Amino acid sequence: MGNNLVSNESDFSALKAALQQGIDRKLHTAVQVYASVNNKPVLDLGFGQAAPNFALTPDAPMLWRSAGKPLTALLIIQRIEQGKFTLDSTLDQLLPGRPSADMATISVKQLLTHTSAIPTVETGWPNADWATSVCDVLQARLQLPNGTAAYHPQSSWFLLGEILLKTADNAQAGFQQLIRSELLNPLQLEGTSCGLEYSSERGPLQIPILYERQQGELTESTYNSSSHRMQPSPGGGMRGPVRELGRFYELLLNGGQTPDGTQIVGEESVANMIRRHRVGEYDQTLQHIVDFGLGFIVNSNRYGADSVPYGFGRFASDHAFGHGGSQCAMGFCDPQHKLVVAWAANGFCGEGQHQRRNRMINEAIYHDLGLAR
Repeated sequence: MGNNLVSNESDFSALKAALQQGIDRKLHTAVQVYASVNNKPVLDLGFGQAAPNFALTPDAPMLWRSAGKPLTALLIIQRIEQGKFTLDSTLDQLLPGRPSADMATISVKQLLTHTSAIPTVETGWPNADWATSVCDVLQARLQLPNGTAAYHPQSSWFLLGEILLKTADNAQAGFQQLIRSELLNPLQLEGTSCGLEYSSERGPLQIPILYERQQGELTESTYNSSSHRMQPSPGGGMRGPVRELGRFYELLLNGGQTPDGTQIVGEESVANMIRRHRVGEYDQTLQHIVDFGLGFIVNSNRYGADSVPYGFGRFASDHAFGHGGSQCAMGFCDPQHKLVVAWAANGFCGEGQHQRRNRMINEAIYHDLGLAR
């Protein structure tokens, strides 16, 4: 069993017990975890087997799924700072002549807060090309009233990605190249990409095998296919070591400023992203009341700490914000404790099992750091 800790302040016994319990229950075979307090890394852990006879290292690229959505959201906010458009800009203004009549008046803010009422359109990802996926979403017909709270795993995020491409200085760049040049490189997130970028230093054995839990057993997932690994998706295709997801949240904790003093996005913009824009609304997809900022879930424990999906655990402060990845990942920041947490597992274990695992891991970290109060 591979295991590597940064901190000598705690043995993280509660966390390691939670991770091992998940292995014993066949929820995953490996988990990567990163945590920092006040920008100081206290944990950088690879736990378990990435593949038979291969220990998971902290450097392996993990699948983040929707935990990567906030990176796309940050680029949208950068564009707004640059004056390219506003939160109230609509699809017919940004992508003229392309949206259906139903889609035309949907705003950027509605896309970011999951209140556009776009149905869960089959985008064709990862087998369809980008243009086809975007076209299929733009031509959708609304089945719920515009403004209805309903989380979108993929569809609306292809539209946000297309908006970024259409307002980019380099119009020829694809989304994978755009997010690398505009965000990943400036943040020095060298191990992260939207869709894997193979190199001689990153071979297949370093990529953890992904599993799905079926009838109590782990079986290999279709997400191991080359198309799922390589094709970019703005709402679910981010991969990388979770320490780099943690660094992204450290940027937000520091008001949009990198450790070397570079201002990636303004402090006021960060504050606006992480405040509650959607409050007290029942989400038709998540089947729970969940509050949203601009691309972030804001702590929704007030609606049921033990039932809210993709929450941050019972001990998170009210202003904690972040985003989970479907049945596999979590990234969040708790400003009150100056705590950043990011983790990813290689097992899609079903929503119920995952929500219990999510709470257990998050709460164990608070326990081990003496913050469980």
